[in-house]
Amino acid sequence: MKVEECIVSVERRTFGGCLDLAFVFGREFAGPLFRLWLLCAIPSCAVVWLIVSRTTDMLIPSIMVFMFFSAIFNSLLVACMGPQVFGVPISVRAAVRAWRHRFWGWLLLTFVTRVFQFLSGFCLIFPSVFVTAFAGHVPEVLLLEQAKLNSVITRLNWLSGGGGYSRNVGRVAALFAYWAVMSFGMFLLMDFLLTVLFNRPIFFGIVFEDSRDGQDVFLQLTHDDPAFLTTIQLAMWLPYPIIRLTWFFCYLDQRIRNECWDLQLQYRAEAVRLEELA
Repeated sequence: MKVEECIVSVERRTFGGCLDLAFVFGREFAGPLFRLWLLCAIPSCAVVWLIVSRTTDMLIPSIMVFMFFSAIFNSLLVACMGPQVFGVPISVRAAVRAWRHRFWGWLLLTFVTRVFQFLSGFCLIFPSVFVTAFAGHVPEVLLLEQAKLNSVITRLNWLSGGGGYSRNVGRVAALFAYWAVMSFGMFLLMDFLLTVLFNRPIFFGIVFEDSRDGQDVFLQLTHDDPAFLTTIQLAMWLPYPIIRLTWFFCYLDQRIRNECWDLQLQYRAEAVRLEELA
């Protein structure tokens, strides 16, 4: 993959620029992106429905299910869309093959990353945003750069250099906030539509109308109700492709900054211009 064959403009971008580019890219390649989404989101929601229907206290396990399938989606998206950015058309089937080729390395690194994200996110010992800012680009390094397993940490350290880590911390925090707002809006919309069209409230109609203690109803819904937890799962999945594409373009921006791709292309263009003048 050559930088001059990149189908997006090679320039340094702000977080807003990466987000805008993710929307444009998602629109242009909606077909393969939607197939990847179906490949991971549907099994994730189905597994949550099945396990919550059969047992109780499933809030944490349902989050772990999302973390597992989202990790698969992250890798498939990078394996599919990464080469596409550099002008190499690739199918979903080819992306799955590329992921399977690096499966064991991916499994090890993803497991370690998810463990640290989980512990830091729930125990609040070390906030998850700081872990993600460093290790969030593991799929790009492993599948797009084809780095060896023992050099992945070195590449992540290199990406964190030049102010990359502090930049990533702010971008991850902004992405989490944007994702939370979008997911909450999706949940509100689905709850409203199900209540109005099918008289089947998911959350608010039950909490506000139930005669039992509000705290008991809230805990029962958030831990034991399959409809609520599956709807939450779907609400998290709906905006997730844009979130992950934005993070991919944040990776691309960091490589442009660290490797000076934009200056390299400017020098090449200037050299061609001088040759033509000569």
